[in-house]
Amino acid sequence: MMTPQAFADFRNFVKRRVGKAQYRVDSTWYDAPIVDIVVTADGTVRVMSQIAHGAACTIAEVRLLNTENAVWAVKTVTVVIETASTNLLQWFDFNISESEVS
Repeated sequence: MMTPQAFADFRNFVKRRVGKAQYRVDSTWYDAPIVDIVVTADGTVRVMSQIAHGAACTIAEVRLLNTENAVWAVKTVTVVIETASTNLLQWFDFNISESEVS
């Protein structure tokens, strides 16, 4: 069984390895900053990114990349941004758990 320290180490690994977020408008990917990475009360690692495209658009996909620019997670969305002043907060949750196989 994993110890509490093992869970903490895995959570810290995720926090250290997250590189950036990206979002797709039409066929073009744009970088979005990671604004926070927190561990919630239930142990979930939540990676939050803020999208500020600067123009009206429809965001079709959001993804998270590691520090080597490999894709870690992808989320299909349909978010219509109607004004340049609109910001969008997107997040990815990573739940680290253990299960026993007999």
